[in-house]
Amino acid sequence: MKKILTGIIAITAAAAMNCASAQEVAALPNGVTASVGESTTPTTTVLGGDVVEYKDYTPELSLSLLSVSATIGYESEYVFRGEKYAGHSIQPGLEFAYPIYGIDIYAGGWYTSPVQGSKKDELTELDIYAGATYTYGAVTFDVGYIYYWYPEVTSESESVSRDMEVYCGVTVDTSSYLGINLNPSAYYFYNWVLKQQVVEISIGYEAPIGEWVIDNDKLTMPLNLYGGYLSAGRKYGDIDGIDNAGVSYFYYGASADIAYALTDYCTISGGIRYSQRDGGNEGEPVDHAELCGRERNLWFGAKVSFGF
Repeated sequence: MKKILTGIIAITAAAAMNCASAQEVAALPNGVTASVGESTTPTTTVLGGDVVEYKDYTPELSLSLLSVSATIGYESEYVFRGEKYAGHSIQPGLEFAYPIYGIDIYAGGWYTSPVQGSKKDELTELDIYAGATYTYGAVTFDVGYIYYWYPEVTSESESVSRDMEVYCGVTVDTSSYLGINLNPSAYYFYNWVLKQQVVEISIGYEAPIGEWVIDNDKLTMPLNLYGGYLSAGRKYGDIDGIDNAGVSYFYYGASADIAYALTDYCTISGGIRYSQRDGGNEGEPVDHAELCGRERNLWFGAKVSFGF
């Protein structure tokens, strides 16, 4: 009788645990917020007398835990880390994320292509990336890898055709401390093809202007400030026949958008951006590799974002 009672209790506990799941909200690297969860299934062993012994839990694979985000955007200029690489550009992106043991694994791709009729030397770029985030309290840790590919670049264009970098960073949710979330973050990037190091900090706030003005929480104003320092030992990477001088400079910028949530899964936004860099110019006491574009850039952009 004692063995039978023990077996009933063990089976009931295993069934209850199998139905339980924990839900949490995680901020994805591209700014899309999605609900993720963790569901588990027990690993059990049947002992003598039909008694089930609970062992441990393993993640339950389910498509319901998979989150997907996508964007399609337009920018009047393509500026990256203070350098202008192209004018009018179309920029689509796609990302997948999945929680495993409390860690969000993500992977995606992003593409920028100059609008037809742009200058010949304007950059076409494809980025493939993967990483993982882990949130502890108000702090989110992020590590990952990015592969940059420039499909139309050759050695004659005096630019790198591909390069790779790893990164790590930390973001803090300030809601519980300040009453608003400013999302301060700090990241470090290392590119071993260019022998390049980048440190970048940023702060952002999504102002609920709809609630303030027209009592509509679907209308917001995302604001962002950032600044960084870049130092590269081989500006043009591993392309032969090019004077591979190094370069170092500071860059900083800001953006302000108006965003409207059409549905729970689709948001449209648009606004202005500004970027400036200091240093790294030809003709300085120590010459550097030539940088792309102007030192100051002001442009505008718009995008449609989807999240599931």
